[in-house]
Amino acid sequence: MADGIAWFLQPYLIDCVTFARGAEPADLASRLGARPGQQPRWVSSDDVVGLLAGGGVGSAVRVGRVGDWSFAIEYGDAVGPTSTGMGAVSAMGVEAVNFSLSPWHPPSMFAYYHDGDCLCSFGIGEEARRWGKSPDLLVPALTEMGVLPTQSDLRGADAERVRRLSVLVIEEHFRLQLPRADVLDGELPMFIVREA
Repeated sequence: MADGIAWFLQPYLIDCVTFARGAEPADLASRLGARPGQQPRWVSSDDVVGLLAGGGVGSAVRVGRVGDWSFAIEYGDAVGPTSTGMGAVSAMGVEAVNFSLSPWHPPSMFAYYHDGDCLCSFGIGEEARRWGKSPDLLVPALTEMGVLPTQSDLRGADAERVRRLSVLVIEEHFRLQLPRADVLDGELPMFIVREA
């Protein structure tokens, strides 16, 4: 079950994942906009994609938990990457980490919110440009890992290695895990966020 999180950098596996510490999985789904009162359906990733393609569902979220962190994989229109979405997820003392993965239009984005505030955010591979109330939160670990200072001329395998190291720093700092087999091949509880 301890797969880390760097596996999701492989293109087109998932588009958006949000982690929350201090919120149960169903609460995380609700904070991401899931309709209140619905009973979750246990479905696979392929099932959700089929529901979206079939036209009945506009967006949905599959949720789970590993250790202290609940996680949500969003399908369709993702709320997690927005400041409003992360503000809602992290309200009332909850910590939230979001990755919006966009291999077709880099960089993929990382954001850490707590109690409604953005504390640290940056593009994966663009760690020198950070923002939030504590933008330097991960600088010591990113420097120790060799991600910073950024080398602008990195290409190909070197750039990919730096992106993986950056995600590894985030994984270790927050102690994040995302069970690859459960997310890609297994069934998880799904909540509908928006019907088509």
